[in-house]
Amino acid sequence: MSTDSQTPRYEVFEAAIVSDNGRSTECTIFPRDVDEDRRTTAWITAHEGAYCSAASMR
Repeated sequence: MSTDSQTPRYEVFEAAIVSDNGRSTECTIFPRDVDEDRRTTAWITAHEGAYCSAASMR
């Protein structure tokens, strides 16, 4: 029997939350083990108010 399908690859992500003296808060999510050539493009940042906690969605 042949198995041509590839096993899915899942990336592990980290999140960093940065606050600017209580004025604005940003959450940046990025892959933990990203290649150097993708390091500047493989992330997303959201400003406070554009995201919610995971607990509120459960």
